[in-house]
Amino acid sequence: MDFGFIFLLSLIIVLIGTFGSHFLEPDTFPSLFDGFWWTMTTLTTVGYGDYFPVSVGGRMLGIFLFIFGIGIIGVLISKTVDSITTFQKFKREGKLVYTYEDHYIYINWSKKTERAIEEILAHVPDAEIVLIDMLPITPIEHEQVHFIQGDPSDENVLLKANIFEAKRVAIFSDSKIEDPSLVDGKTLLIASAVEGLSKTHQREVHTIVEVSEDRHIPKFQHIAVEDFILSNDSVSLLMAKATLHPGTTTLFRQLLSKRYGNNIHEFSVKDTWKTVKQASEELLEKGAILLAVNDNMDFSNAMNQELHPEDTLYVVCHDRVYEQLTQ
Repeated sequence: MDFGFIFLLSLIIVLIGTFGSHFLEPDTFPSLFDGFWWTMTTLTTVGYGDYFPVSVGGRMLGIFLFIFGIGIIGVLISKTVDSITTFQKFKREGKLVYTYEDHYIYINWSKKTERAIEEILAHVPDAEIVLIDMLPITPIEHEQVHFIQGDPSDENVLLKANIFEAKRVAIFSDSKIEDPSLVDGKTLLIASAVEGLSKTHQREVHTIVEVSEDRHIPKFQHIAVEDFILSNDSVSLLMAKATLHPGTTTLFRQLLSKRYGNNIHEFSVKDTWKTVKQASEELLEKGAILLAVNDNMDFSNAMNQELHPEDTLYVVCHDRVYEQLTQ
């Protein structure tokens, strides 16, 4: 039987018991709440004995509740438990549609994806993350990570993740594919699906893409990708730095991970910052180091460069200093 029908039938039986007991025996059940209490204890337990009907009409009502009510309430409870179990099953299998906003979408599961999720949740404890992958069940159990099962190059799957309301979409390389060309080809296919939805619905989608080889980046030129992350270059460059300058990798880990407290933060230009020099000096006085203006890290001949309201400043500082600067 349909859950809605069972619920309606249960409600009718409870109302019959509540009003019937009160009107048949007003002395025994002086208020509707007393009638409701007796009805519920009769339907869900053996009763407490604090209220019980004494008239023939009241006892006939009790018999009606025994015969029909207990069975219907039992079915309702069973249906409710089944619904909860089914919901949890569908959630684990990624069959539910995500309807909230301001979330992050991560596509393709791997150890790198898991590490990125941990870092996001460490940096933004209340962040909501939607993971899209073709695995049969969710690979991660976390109340803030929602799994969508399916082909990420399928537009319907992307729509299930509420892609237009997401803050960012990050496409990780498929770790199950070894050939770099095939890996980046799949990434390109997914990115094209995201871009296709963006153009069709005229909604902006902010996309980050991991690529295996630098030479494949031009293939993404028709797609509005905000950032490219090179899979292998990061490790190679860090290894070279550690070879030439032992100990420098510790500095990079501190900058990249929330766990150490020192992070790269993003600032908008303040009204008092007319030049790069003014911004740099004021930040330094408060314990922050200006790292870059937009994508420019070379300040040797640009300290007197004029800043514009749309410029973005990237600063290295402790989280405590960042909070003070943004107050």
